[in-house]
Amino acid sequence: MHLPDLFLLTFVLCWLLALRNSFLTRPRHPRTWRTTAALLTIGLSLVTLAKWIGSTVDQQGLLHEPFFLIGSGSLLNLAGMSLTIVLLMLGLFSPKAAPVEER
Repeated sequence: MHLPDLFLLTFVLCWLLALRNSFLTRPRHPRTWRTTAALLTIGLSLVTLAKWIGSTVDQQGLLHEPFFLIGSGSLLNLAGMSLTIVLLMLGLFSPKAAPVEER
């Protein structure tokens, strides 16, 4: 598997996990999960927009490409994926609360 494919697969898994934890379940840190989902969604939108705009080369050989969209989207995706991994580690290694007994 090539590195860009692995990056895309990791991104999609983190995005689905962040969306699931922010809206479907009751996580420990709901605002952080929602922030993670927003970062990943905005990053995906920027990278998709850059792909949609495309690149051109003019008569003088100058490349016209939306580099700011590619860089910003990639940084937001990286931040969202890192935050997802940190939240997963916190959930795995933090002590679970004891269930409260009802009387």
